[in-house]
Amino acid sequence: MKLVMYFVIGLFLAACQSRDHVKLIYPDKIYEHTEWTEDELKQDIAIRHLHRGTDSSTHLVRLTGKESPHFHDRHDLTVSVISGTSIIHFKNHAVSLLPGDVIYIPKGILHWAENTDPVASVVFAVFSPAFDGKDRRKAE
Repeated sequence: MKLVMYFVIGLFLAACQSRDHVKLIYPDKIYEHTEWTEDELKQDIAIRHLHRGTDSSTHLVRLTGKESPHFHDRHDLTVSVISGTSIIHFKNHAVSLLPGDVIYIPKGILHWAENTDPVASVVFAVFSPAFDGKDRRKAE
């Protein structure tokens, strides 16, 4: 009985935590409390392009479903989990993710993300060099 009570209290405390506790700080703008549009909320994967420079690009990604397995042949990818729970899959293993976790995916590595949160997972992604939207090769 005590174990069940602790479990319920833990779920309650987790549900009460703010899901928008991270600020994304740029020299000319601060992103706080991202409001997703109605159209974005309907998508399995919604992507907000925040910044594009010569050497890198940054993106906010909201995931409710899962990606198909894929590679980026010309881009390294670093992802920081902002909210939600998910799993990052690689060719031979998978890792459960929580807010605050950071994933580094060198170019050429098979990977895909899968949301496990009841609502959605939100991540901050950095591609290097800047992502052109074309370097995504599906796994065969």
